[in-house]
Amino acid sequence: MILDSARAEWFKLLRRPAIRVTIALLLAFGVGIGYVLTYLLVTHSPPGRGASADLAALRTDLYPASLVKKSLSNASTLAAVFALILGVLAQGSEYAWQTVKTAQTQLPGRVAIVLGRLLAIALLVLLTVLALFAVDALAASLIARADGRSTSLPPAAVVAEGIAAGWLIFGFMAILGFGLATLFRQSAMAIGLGLAYVLIIENLVFGLLPSGASFKRVHDWFPIASAGDLQQSFGQAASVVGIEIVHPGAVDVTRAVVVLILWACGLAVLSGALVRFRDII
Repeated sequence: MILDSARAEWFKLLRRPAIRVTIALLLAFGVGIGYVLTYLLVTHSPPGRGASADLAALRTDLYPASLVKKSLSNASTLAAVFALILGVLAQGSEYAWQTVKTAQTQLPGRVAIVLGRLLAIALLVLLTVLALFAVDALAASLIARADGRSTSLPPAAVVAEGIAAGWLIFGFMAILGFGLATLFRQSAMAIGLGLAYVLIIENLVFGLLPSGASFKRVHDWFPIASAGDLQQSFGQAASVVGIEIVHPGAVDVTRAVVVLILWACGLAVLSGALVRFRDII
């Protein structure tokens, strides 16, 4: 029953223009800003503008050896916005189309619908991350060939770990959007509040609190901090645009993974409970 629901949701998601446009924009952002714009900057920078060491770091990170940290460079900030939107669209549009009542009264069941939709979203996010790594690898290889540098990619295990990390970070962001759309029964407020939380609210609140080990330990159990730690564990890529994530000290990858999984599962359970016990209208 759940698999049938997942197949139906997958069939629907793949044919939605808004989903395709969102993924295309994410890929365009990753290649256009991360590679094309950066390459133009480092190759056509006016003399005396910018430190040569900074430009050298930007150029080095464009090569395939830096693929993982480059592809994940904005995974917990700007790129996460697109994953958030995917989750919002998958759930919020149902309320806008007024198809919720029909689906929940005629299809297998409310919980089966939610689980099937979440499975479809998880697969969609995985394919999105794979596509992001693929287009980044292609762009990096072309730049390396143009500069006469090595086109060797990082070890396969490192690439696989990077894909898994990107899937976890983007998956949490998509479930966050899904949960907000379920809570508010619409897309607009879910996207607005989700963007505010991902880019501003969490870091602003903990940034205003007194610095100290106790507040740092508390912040470590919040999702955006954990996503930033997981992203940073692969290295900090030089970039011409983005929100820099710099956490002093060693990064606890295990804690970051556990926190993201717990938050994702909690949001999924909350969404299922809201759909199961709340009135349809």
